[in-house]
Amino acid sequence: MKKHLSTVLLFLVFFVGLSVLLYPSVSNWWNTKHMSRAIADYDESVQALQPEDYTAYWAAAQDYNTRLAQTPQAFYDPALVDGYEQALNVSGTGIMGTVNIDKIHVTLPIYHGTDEGVLAVGAGHLQGTSLPTGDKGTHCVLSAHRGLPSATLFSNLDQLEAGDTFTVTVLDKMFTYQVDKISIVLPSEVEDLQIDPNQDYC
Repeated sequence: MKKHLSTVLLFLVFFVGLSVLLYPSVSNWWNTKHMSRAIADYDESVQALQPEDYTAYWAAAQDYNTRLAQTPQAFYDPALVDGYEQALNVSGTGIMGTVNIDKIHVTLPIYHGTDEGVLAVGAGHLQGTSLPTGDKGTHCVLSAHRGLPSATLFSNLDQLEAGDTFTVTVLDKMFTYQVDKISIVLPSEVEDLQIDPNQDYC
């Protein structure tokens, strides 16, 4: 009886150890599959749009950005500029596009907002910053977790160097950005996130 109990206990210890060992890989695989499905659904919604739909979505996003630029305090109080949740929300899932960083083999859906539910499954767009429209006088801020055991996300972002590029795809347009500066800042240090009227930043 004692020998049987020892065998069962040994098996349980082995099973728990194996589960802990495999969790990061299995969880990352599952999350990657979920993100790929979300991106595919978004792409299907975009493909179903008519030319006039693209025009309307871009016009609404650019109008939002214009009003945002005219209201600097909206960075701290996004509710001052309305229309955020509807802007670029083609599929109704909150996805506004995708960000792709070839160097670290990452493609993530970009969701409205940066709450924990969003950041667990992709990149979030910081409300109070410009929507990604590729226009001068905009500064789109994207956020994603690093170091999560359940998903890679931006874990390898520190491998990027000045001169590297990444793309942001929204609706029927792809914007390519080049890394010009790498900064590590405190949450209160938001100067680098402000809009430059002569630049298109992300």
